[in-house]
Amino acid sequence: MGSQNTDQNEAFSIGSETQLFVDDAIISSKRGVVRTLHPGKKLEQPVLLPDRPWEGGRVYIYGTVHYDAGTQQFRVWYLTRIGRGHQHRAPGLRERQGDMILYATSADGLNWEKPELGLHEFDGSRANNILLFDKHSPTVIVDEAADPSERYKMAAWDWSRDQFGYWVAHSADGLVWNEYDVNPILMNSTETLEAITVAHDSRAGEYFAFHRRWGDIGGFDRRLIAVCTSRNFLDWSEPELIIVSDEEDDAWTQDPEQRGEFYGMSGFVYGGQFLGFLPVFNVYRDMQGQEVGAEQSPWDGPIEAQLVHSRDGRSWERFADRSPIIPRGGRGSCPAARRLCPPDRPIAPGAEVCQYYTAINTMHGGPMPPKTATIARASWRLDGFVSLDAGHFGGIVETVPLKLPSGQLVVNADASQGSLAVELLSSSGETLPGYSQGECAPVCTDSVRHVVRWQDQDGLPVDQTLRLRFHLDTAQMYGFRVETAENE
Repeated sequence: MGSQNTDQNEAFSIGSETQLFVDDAIISSKRGVVRTLHPGKKLEQPVLLPDRPWEGGRVYIYGTVHYDAGTQQFRVWYLTRIGRGHQHRAPGLRERQGDMILYATSADGLNWEKPELGLHEFDGSRANNILLFDKHSPTVIVDEAADPSERYKMAAWDWSRDQFGYWVAHSADGLVWNEYDVNPILMNSTETLEAITVAHDSRAGEYFAFHRRWGDIGGFDRRLIAVCTSRNFLDWSEPELIIVSDEEDDAWTQDPEQRGEFYGMSGFVYGGQFLGFLPVFNVYRDMQGQEVGAEQSPWDGPIEAQLVHSRDGRSWERFADRSPIIPRGGRGSCPAARRLCPPDRPIAPGAEVCQYYTAINTMHGGPMPPKTATIARASWRLDGFVSLDAGHFGGIVETVPLKLPSGQLVVNADASQGSLAVELLSSSGETLPGYSQGECAPVCTDSVRHVVRWQDQDGLPVDQTLRLRFHLDTAQMYGFRVETAENE
């Protein structure tokens, strides 16, 4: 992460990671631009269906999708809930709801194969893709720098013990798992709930466990978001609440029992900061203590994910536009996103960013059937969650003083209807000779990788603290980075 300073005359040190415009942390001033949220584009149909007997009519992307660039293969660790009364079909399955972690692979991220792993028995056969029993909400972290036996790390909720709690394990291949001897972890309170995602900030050497907890806000017990941190994946800090409901979350309510709360959060490192997808649960009805169907939740209402952001993983802000980052479909549509169970992070295998999500064709409290849970996919252009946009009268965005590495300045922007130029300034705001707006070759196309050039210069000045001044005319700018010899 870049180091942030409150003094606008002190330099903000950043590396070669992408810098987004989700917040104003590195912006000194802007004029004539608006910040725009870009919802993901959904595929028309889900990409993974519950089509196996052990999947119980529902599959969830509480879990991880990983793209292995070396093998060019997508891998997914996902969740099913076979439901109550099926323990006899799977020897060793203990928890009454029947949560199981499953595994699948894909060459394109769209068509998935469910391999016969032979690890667990179901209906008298081991020809299935069952990975683990009695686990919920798995995050799998691939740590290339770790010992080969611990290349894969998993954190999940564990239903199998007398004391429920979070569970951590390691694996050499992501298939055969060995638990650490510290389990359960993070169990210092009965407020803890079973949803967790973990982010690894490799630069800071820290793991961040984002999980939901019960808390009293406005007289209601609500699902809220907390974080714990660790440097070794085994010893964790005390939980700290980071996102709680506010008045805007309850602005829609009409009845006393109605409220807004959070169904979990995926917090992840993206470029020079953290982003998060926050599933906001509008509780229309609360039927706790009343009779509902055997496979039915006592809470009903829609769930939509909003964008949140942080510079350090601990202090989080809601994005100003609380529109859904993945739009919700109409009633009965397969990729409806009526309930978003977030994976721990999106993936960016090419020129776009993909996020898988759980799509359910009813609201949260719908009965089974007709309720069905599937896994769907949404996508954005690379870095395309938020842009700064200028119209025909033009706009200017100027950064705070930046300490930048040596290399080429690369901008992600759509200037196909206008232009974008970059001016380099000294830390005190004076234009550097040879790097003025007029000497910049204007960008007039749409690309995630515009290399900025000034006359004969195609690289940044070496060992200088700079301000970047972006001049936009009918253009959208998503972010920038410095491309060095190491990350080209």
